[in-house]
Amino acid sequence: MNVVIGLGNIGIAMAERLVAQGRAVLGVDLAEARRAEWHARTGLDAADALEAVPWERVAHVLIVVRLTEQAEAVLQALRDLPVAEGAGVLVATTLDLAYARGLGRYDDRAWRLIELPVSGGDAAARTGGLTLMLAGRHDARDDELLADLGTSRVPFAEFGQPTLAKLLNNVSAAYTAASYAEMMLLARAAGMSPQRLRDVLHTSSGGSWMGDNFLNPSIDLLAKDVDLLRSQVGALPVVDLNAGLLDRLRAGREALAP
Repeated sequence: MNVVIGLGNIGIAMAERLVAQGRAVLGVDLAEARRAEWHARTGLDAADALEAVPWERVAHVLIVVRLTEQAEAVLQALRDLPVAEGAGVLVATTLDLAYARGLGRYDDRAWRLIELPVSGGDAAARTGGLTLMLAGRHDARDDELLADLGTSRVPFAEFGQPTLAKLLNNVSAAYTAASYAEMMLLARAAGMSPQRLRDVLHTSSGGSWMGDNFLNPSIDLLAKDVDLLRSQVGALPVVDLNAGLLDRLRAGREALAP
């Protein structure tokens, strides 16, 4: 059995994907409305408490709550529950970076902690198209589950690295979204229809996934990850196209060189 804790947009999409792949799934959420939505979508009942889970039958636990504090509360609760030895506990929450770097303190558990931030949104989660970033005690026992969830898997050697990669990815996306917004405003100020420019960008070199999904309200959630990264590294870089573009491009290319 697989347990998904947190039936928000991403959690319920990941859980639905596992059900579609023929896996036994038990959803867990404190919110009655989310449990009702899960039942409406799948015909399956969800639990309202961790104590209602038959832990001796659980092979994997996916923690897909919104906040670091919520993820920590779940991990603390699992210390006192009869989770099957060797079960994989995968934390898909986007965590505070300093917290993620300290996840090794759970290495003494009988279950295996795996840091697993994901990228791709709920649409990719429903089709198994997520990008999975992972660190921790993952092994061959997790391969089939991970293959169900994602098409791209990037392993890291240390806790915290997957979270840093997720934050950097989302901050890069935020820069792209901000650039797209500025071009819409610049087009309007210069007398061009922003809608017409959007049609050009959709199939041209200036286009991007963020641009194609710019009107999706979920893009606003990028602000949370921008704040998370800023709190760890300080002020984020200012991208100024009025000067120094080639120098920054060269520096980035040098950073990528082996």
